[in-house]
Order: sequence, then C-alpha cells, then structure tokens
Amino acid sequence: MGEERIAVSESEYYILKLLTDKGIKQFKLEEGEKLIGVEKSKLASILKLLESKNLIKINENRIRIIKLTDKGKKVLEEGLPEEKLIDILKDKGSIDIIVIKELLKEDANVAIGQAKKLKIIDLKDGKVILTVNYNDAKNLVNKIKSMLQNMNFDADTEKDMLSRGLIKEDYVKETIVIVEEGVINKVEVLASKLTHELLAKGIWKNLKLREYDITSEPPTVYPARKHYFIEFIEELKDVMKELGFKEVDGPLVEIELFNFDMLFQPQDHPAREIHDTLWIKDPRNSDISEMRDLVDRVSKVHERGWKYKFSQEISARYVLRSQTTSVSARLLLNKFSPPIRYFTIGKVYRSDVIDASHLPEFHQLDGIMGDYNYTFKDLLGILKEFGERLGIEIKFKPGYFPFTEPSVEGYAKINDKWIELFGAGLFRPEVLEMAGIDYRVGAWGMGVERLIMARLGLSDIRHLYETNYDFLRSFKLR
Repeated sequence: MGEERIAVSESEYYILKLLTDKGIKQFKLEEGEKLIGVEKSKLASILKLLESKNLIKINENRIRIIKLTDKGKKVLEEGLPEEKLIDILKDKGSIDIIVIKELLKEDANVAIGQAKKLKIIDLKDGKVILTVNYNDAKNLVNKIKSMLQNMNFDADTEKDMLSRGLIKEDYVKETIVIVEEGVINKVEVLASKLTHELLAKGIWKNLKLREYDITSEPPTVYPARKHYFIEFIEELKDVMKELGFKEVDGPLVEIELFNFDMLFQPQDHPAREIHDTLWIKDPRNSDISEMRDLVDRVSKVHERGWKYKFSQEISARYVLRSQTTSVSARLLLNKFSPPIRYFTIGKVYRSDVIDASHLPEFHQLDGIMGDYNYTFKDLLGILKEFGERLGIEIKFKPGYFPFTEPSVEGYAKINDKWIELFGAGLFRPEVLEMAGIDYRVGAWGMGVERLIMARLGLSDIRHLYETNYDFLRSFKLR
C-alpha cells in the first residue's frame, strides 16, 4: 500500500507543478512573481498553505542594509565639508579659523574635525593649516567620498558615516522558499467544483472532491455605503432645499474684508487674534484695488460705528475662513431681488486644540433669507422647522453677535445637556448698508458636527471621523 497523498487545491497544485517544471528548488519570495508569473500577494498566500501541509519550507531572514540619508545625498552633490575645507586651503596653505567659519558656516566644525582626524590639517595660533600636500589630501578625501558613493565601507568609516548622519541603518525582511525534490509526487488534487464537462464525460467518478461543511455560515458581505457623516451632510442639504433654499459656495482661503469687515466685526476684535484665526503666510495679502468702492464704503461704516481708524491693509490679509458667513457676505453683494433664500455648507478653520468637543477644522451650515416685510419671528420659525425636520428639539435664548441685532443662540440637548448649536439674528443695518441692501435679511450659522452629535447622541466629536468599519455600520441616520 502506497504512502497516502496530501490533498491540495487546483491553485496549490498549479504552483507546485510550475516550480517542478522549471526546476526551481529555492527562490526569494520577492522574485517569485518574475520567476513563475504569479502575482506576489496571491503567490504568498498559496505558499503559506503549502507550508502548512509540509510541502515546502519558508525561511524569513532579517537583513541589515545601509541607506544614504538626505544629508548624505546633499553632501555627494555639494561635496564633503572636509573636501570644501582643503579646497579653501589649496592656495594659501593656512587661513584664520574665523574666516573658515564664515566661509563654511554650519559645516565649519565638522570640516575641521574630520580633517584633523585624517591628519591633513593642524590648528595653530588661530589658523587652520594644511599639513600635507594638497593632492594627497584630496586623494584621501576622495577615497572616503567614493565609499559613500558606492555604499561600500570599512568598519571604521561606516561607523563614522553613521555618526555624521550621512547614512542610516535599516532592516528588510527576506523570505526564502525551499522546494523539496519530488514533492509533486506526494500530492493529489481535490476538485473544488463539478463542471458540465466533468459530469458529461464521467471524469467525476475518478476525482476526489473537496469536502464542504454545510453547517458553516457563509461570510458576511457588506455593501458599500457612505460615511454616516457624509450622509448627514447630504440630508441637511435635502432639508434646506425642501425649505426653498438654494445652495451656494465660497472660497476656503478668504480675505478679512469678507470674513470679518463686511460682517461689521471691528479690526481689533479678539476673534482676529492668533488663538482663533489662521492666517496665510505666503501670499500674505490680496490685491483689493479693484474693490475700491466697496472698501471705502466698509471703511466709512466701521469708522462711524466703531470710532477707530480703519486699515485697508488688514482687510486685504488672507485667512483660512473662520466662518461660512463669509459666503453670505459675498452673496449680499449680488443684490438679488427679494425674496431670497440661500445656504452653504463647508469647512471652516479655527486655532483650536482637539478634544471631545473641538476640532481645528469643522463644518458650518450658513443660511440667509430676506424680504421687505421679513421679521425676526420668520427667522425663528424657519429654524424651528429645520430642527423638527431633523428630529432635534431646539431652544432659543438671547445672544450677541457683531453683525446681527436682535440675535439669538440656538441650543439642542446632547446626552441630557443643552449645548449651543448655532447663532442667528437679523443682519444689522450697518451690514446691509455695506452690501447695498435695502430690505431685511435674517442669517444663521450652525456647527454641523454638533448638529449630528445632537441627532445621534454622541459625546465625542472625534467619532465623526472614525474609520472603524464595525463602529460605522452601527449608525443609521434615517
């Protein structure tokens, strides 16, 4: 009675047959795709199965390698510090150390230290002196440079290069696959499925079929879906459009004219300090010369209302927008005929520390609506309606904002605690005057992250950017 054969799948047999036919007894996994024409990840999984059946051996080795650092690449392009030093000393033979430091700057100390170690310079009476023939010194340095170029060092030079940060150690995993001779004769193929041809020709009678556990559960397959926060933003847009609002958009990089000045926020307001506002470093300012009429109008309103000297230079400064109300400020300049209803949803940026209730980058929903007979009561009514459509109870309390009067703050309950969600009010006459609007306009700005936290009862804003699949599948918005 012969030795019992080991059952393998068609794909496992295919790999073993390829290796046998090509006479491959040992190879690196990294080279496997090129050797036998099977994609690396697929090959690796099949080889693991073969190893588990003791048909092949897989050895994994940790290989130390040396890599050139960015500093090392720069040195090869510009020259070693000691190389630069002997080039400076070539003609005069000795130069004041102060001059050397001025010429070589941050490379001076390294150059002097390495050259002394090579015994090609000396220091005496405040001078750096070349103590050997220039060509001999150059040859010695070039020998070291050649080692760096070829990445082939003696032990002392390698240690020195590591300490100088010109090279660095790294380790890579090398996987060696060893195939025993005659292994193909130890296996038999298990058929995984019956085809029409196998049945028609009766071949199935001589095949050994793979056993299946009919009691095992099939794998759970989840269809693709959007992140629940994205779904919520789309729901907000649907609600706003159902209420008769049109969606608009505006730039993320804004100028202070629209982010603050048009909203009657004084230029010395604390919100413009570094702890709240993120300024653009380059370019620092925008050219607002073509907005001369608008800037003059805004300037007069600010100086009359806030009693200070308005700075057009501050108006021109670039910022990452800190509120989507900047979009509303731009929109008012279009002087649309009333009634008007517009909204925008987008990112805003604040200099906040990340915690359970704050992010430096978050979303706001801003809306404006207006007409000649528009009232504060109309504003509160639409906000109430908005909350009801989202299933969120909203309460109001009086508030203050530089650009609205009267103003309210809107609150919703998050985990039995009332949290501020938005600010709202009628645009002040000063804002409408700057925009050239002669009818009343209501406005509001909502924190979208806080809205969804109120909707879902979340206590940590960071969950809104969670990427764990199981966590994400637990949420249903509608």
